[in-house]
Amino acid sequence: MSSEGSAYNSWIPNVWNNAVQEDPWLPAMTKQQRLMGFMACLLGGWLCFGLSFIYLPFILIKARKYVLLFSLGSVFTLGSFSMLWGPWNHLMHLIKRNRLPFTVSYFSTLFLTIYTAMVMKNTILTILCSAAQFVALLWYVFSYVPGGVTGLKFFTKLFSRAVLRKAQSTLPI
Repeated sequence: MSSEGSAYNSWIPNVWNNAVQEDPWLPAMTKQQRLMGFMACLLGGWLCFGLSFIYLPFILIKARKYVLLFSLGSVFTLGSFSMLWGPWNHLMHLIKRNRLPFTVSYFSTLFLTIYTAMVMKNTILTILCSAAQFVALLWYVFSYVPGGVTGLKFFTKLFSRAVLRKAQSTLPI
């Protein structure tokens, strides 16, 4: 292994080194390639989410554009974890008994959102399905926060205290 590769591997946390398993669908991908794919998909998801939020004020007029960009952002975000863990490993994780409610709700809302936007062309149903898809995506993201809801509350308090402390020391109020 080159010195550049070993320096890269020492940068990756030990959790990553211990948790990575070879994926049967992408056996030749290195850790570096997985991490790069993860970041590319995550950035693509953020880009699509950002573009979709531009259409949010016009959701009654441009509901399809918003929904398609938001759905693509959701798919990119989910795909980023598939790149990180490997598609087969991620799929097996998604269909575990404790993850199955999320998987069913997320993919059904994703499908219904696209179906109501593109086939039915019903703005009201599209907005409702989009809201359900947003809740399912939040559920997915929050379920990966260490400690679940308790961990999320802890990190939220920690972040808000840091922001308030900085704002109080910076702002002349």
